[in-house]
Amino acid sequence: MPKYIKYAIAMIFCFAIMAIAVYASRSASSVQAWRPDMYVSTTLSERHQGLEIQGEIPELLYSFGPAYAKINEEILIAKNSLIEGTRRVRARSINFTYEVFYTNEVVSIVIMATTRAVTDRTSVISVNFMKHTGELVTLTQAMGMDITPLAEGIIAEMIRRDPATYYAAFTAPPTGQAFYLTDDLLVLLFDEFQLSSAPDSTRMIQFVRNNIKTFTIARYEYRISQDRYEIKMMPLRQILTSMGYIYEDVVWNPSYNEAVIMRNGSPAITLRAGENNFQINGVMQRSLEAAPELKNHSMYVPISFFNQILGLTAYSIDEQGNITFMTYIKPK
Repeated sequence: MPKYIKYAIAMIFCFAIMAIAVYASRSASSVQAWRPDMYVSTTLSERHQGLEIQGEIPELLYSFGPAYAKINEEILIAKNSLIEGTRRVRARSINFTYEVFYTNEVVSIVIMATTRAVTDRTSVISVNFMKHTGELVTLTQAMGMDITPLAEGIIAEMIRRDPATYYAAFTAPPTGQAFYLTDDLLVLLFDEFQLSSAPDSTRMIQFVRNNIKTFTIARYEYRISQDRYEIKMMPLRQILTSMGYIYEDVVWNPSYNEAVIMRNGSPAITLRAGENNFQINGVMQRSLEAAPELKNHSMYVPISFFNQILGLTAYSIDEQGNITFMTYIKPK
């Protein structure tokens, strides 16, 4: 082979290696994990159509990669939405502030706007995205589960406990609210006056993330009652232990066909097979949707029982009949 051909082949090979290296370096730099130094504050100081706009909003830097532009677009959409809300109440000015929260997976930018009108008011919107890809996420996507039923239950309980403070008819879906995550908490944020007439800036509802428990039971693991109501009957011990519930154990008393649920070493709840009620601390408290059944050495109780004793429990059923339970164990 002539020398000039060998030389040409060698040069082509070298250029190919260099091109691959450059492409690899660009690909690696195009997708980076978000860091706190990847955004700057943009100062607002303008007057538009009689509205004074002040404060600061964040702006992601291009070093984060291609997703930075989409995230900045969402930030501007949030800003403009808050401004439009201000115009509707004929406010004189709006002042922006923001905070950034992040975990190993999710970054949450919380943008707050305080309007100056007859009554000052603070509104809040969040922009949430995946730390390593920049993909915008909803609350359900960020949590990996739909916690709407639990959040609605907590809000309802909060209103029920303090009806003088909160609006009794509040019905806004939690999934539409601003939120942020920390390693330990999920925090839902509500506009001032959205939950209550008492001025208190934005209001927060916190969940301890480790206290949100889920468990799926397959269709073949539970029974359907044989009466016309076809009530779903759940295996008591399996559900309680799988959910990591606060009750430590289920003790079987064969003399009375009773299941005794223990808490702090003492009997807390007693159920008897065939009797349509249960006792709390030895006192008859509530009737059940159906009487507990004893099958194959296991006690089965109606699915509604778990909501009665836990208070904050929800479940969903898929097309195959598998049931996923979700509960929130309130911190002590």
